[in-house]
Amino acid sequence: MVDNDRQLPSPSASAWWIDLSEIGGPVFIVLRLDEDEAREALVRQLVDIGAIGNTIEAERVVAAAPTESVAVVW
Repeated sequence: MVDNDRQLPSPSASAWWIDLSEIGGPVFIVLRLDEDEAREALVRQLVDIGAIGNTIEAERVVAAAPTESVAVVW
């Protein structure tokens, strides 16, 4: 939350908020325009870092996660 009386800048990027907290994971902000692309990127990342052992399991977890479009300002 920003506590500021001035006008905030416009979003610099589009992203997707993907919440894995229901399975004990963090919330990820994935910078992608399309929701499907964001989910695919997160699946690859989870497998690459070894958080989930294989792509099929990662796809199942990410598909069940609540997702919401968000704007990112930096």
